Amino acid sequence: MDHNFGLEITLVGLTVVFVALLVIVGAVALMRRLDERWQKSEEAADEAAFGKSPNIDYTTVVLLSAAVATIFLGRARIRSVRRLLPTDFVASPWSVTGRSVLQGSHVISKHTPRS
Repeated sequence: MDHNFGLEITLVGLTVVFVALLVIVGAVALMRRLDERWQKSEEAADEAAFGKSPNIDYTTVVLLSAAVATIFLGRARIRSVRRLLPTDFVASPWSVTGRSVLQGSHVISKHTPRS
């Protein structure tokens, strides 16, 4: 009787383990399909946005020109402007603080010639 009980426990244990493995395999396969579908939709959105020309209003160009002129203490020409982050990007306070600290550390100072 003890011999049959041990065999039953072993078979139940193996069945539970294999069922759990099958559930895990199914979940991973489902996630992979969802990821592939998401990647395809992102690629389609990127291709659709690729042909569009970016536009920027005149006020933004004037403000950027003023900022560049202030930094370089004189006249400078802006040749191109591009967005670094998507328009719907929501920045966390941590990333905003980190970016401002990093950009603040790159202060351009005017060098005066030594006589």
